[in-house]
Amino acid sequence: MTSTEEKPESIYQEIQNLLLNAVNNRSSAFHTPVFSNISENNLIQSRTIVLRKFNNEKLTLTFHSDMRSPKIHQLKKNNNSCFLFYDTKIKIQLRIKTTSKINNQNQVTKKAWDNTSLASRKCYLTNQPPSSLTDKPQDGIPEHLSGIDPKIDESELGYKNFAVIENSIQNIEWLHLNYLGHKRLNIKLENLIPEFNWIIP
Repeated sequence: MTSTEEKPESIYQEIQNLLLNAVNNRSSAFHTPVFSNISENNLIQSRTIVLRKFNNEKLTLTFHSDMRSPKIHQLKKNNNSCFLFYDTKIKIQLRIKTTSKINNQNQVTKKAWDNTSLASRKCYLTNQPPSSLTDKPQDGIPEHLSGIDPKIDESELGYKNFAVIENSIQNIEWLHLNYLGHKRLNIKLENLIPEFNWIIP
């Protein structure tokens, strides 16, 4: 991105292209952003997630989670959240403010679950909820599934624990690092309409 950097509209389009590419391109640095939210104690909680979908019409970012995870309870109380993307090769950082919606056992999760591999479904078959204390290092997966994928019928037991988190984009902050001069653009999105403002990096 060089000649287009003075045009906010072009940058906005490039952001969408990067996010669309990141969904299925595992080698993309944007495939695994950091997702942050606020806990019940008003503490920031951050973790790396896998970007499962970017809807460039509804402007939503989607990832999967376990319904028993602490972040589910936290998001129910405070749905303000944030994504952080950074690619060291192109030196572009995105800070994206969102509001999160939890889907469980509905049409959204059913469609996603049907497209989820057995290896991924296995993660939702743990005996204990995520973040549970344990007396030894373990993943909580039933011992008979160690090193193997569950059969399709057994994998269905994990569906009740499967959640799809849809995050509606409210604001994007784009930063491009360059030794000739850093550039930073704020994109406010209200009713899906972008409002551009250049800011000092």
